Amino acid sequence: MRLRVLIIVLLAVPNVGLGGEPPYQPDRFFRTQILPILQRRCFECHSQEHEVEGGLALDSKTGWQTGGEAGPAITPGDLKNSPLIQAIRHHDEDTAMPPKKKLPPIEIALLETWVLLGAPDPR
Repeated sequence: MRLRVLIIVLLAVPNVGLGGEPPYQPDRFFRTQILPILQRRCFECHSQEHEVEGGLALDSKTGWQTGGEAGPAITPGDLKNSPLIQAIRHHDEDTAMPPKKKLPPIEIALLETWVLLGAPDPR
């Protein structure tokens, strides 16, 4: 698991170990890797623009920090205590998200990496 996350970080974060720009830019990582996943896979049911199911809005930092009916969606740095991560892993059929089809492994790994990195969110 940790090796998979490390590989994802190395592939997703530009210029790691290559000089030039700083190797890790949290805002850029969020904007280029995480936000597109949230927009494509989550906003239809979890945004102010569409609807806010379960009281959880993922279209703002405050939204996931406050969370929905079950509390905060993410505990930065902690995969086991981040309901969003547990939901996208589809371990529990009742809380699996998205409910119809599991996310591709690369998207799950990117979201896990984001949480492990402290869930930077410049919004």
